[in-house]
Amino acid sequence: MVPLIASFAYAVYNPAYQGLPDMMERIVRTTEVVAVIGAYPPTLVLGIPLLLYFRGRVRPSLANCAMVGAFVATVPWMCLVVFSGPDQASIDDHITYQNGTMTWWGFLEALQWLGETAVFGIAAGGLFWLVAAAGIKIQPVSDTASGKVFE
Repeated sequence: MVPLIASFAYAVYNPAYQGLPDMMERIVRTTEVVAVIGAYPPTLVLGIPLLLYFRGRVRPSLANCAMVGAFVATVPWMCLVVFSGPDQASIDDHITYQNGTMTWWGFLEALQWLGETAVFGIAAGGLFWLVAAAGIKIQPVSDTASGKVFE
């Protein structure tokens, strides 16, 4: 649910137009696109493996969940910015290119866009912490409880 909520928040912040006259329909369509392309695939490819890797190694604090959320949200888009060029203008047409290389203005636009993405990732990580990790009680393992798995 967290990627869907983050997608909805992004759609409210930046709804696509695409010729749709009604604002609510613009928000719903933007939410669908952002969730299907920009939220769930990075969550499945990066977020779940990171959750499984960090479980038991790192305490699930608000700061840790927010950092992982920013990483999961930003890395795929960072790869698109770095590995796409001016010939792939449909992917990143808002980034300015000149003579086949990104201009300084295009670089600043890309940083702004990645920063906005990171902010929504931080919010999604915070929401994940609130939903999944905030109620975890850390209990010390006693010497006699080593064989009792389900207590």
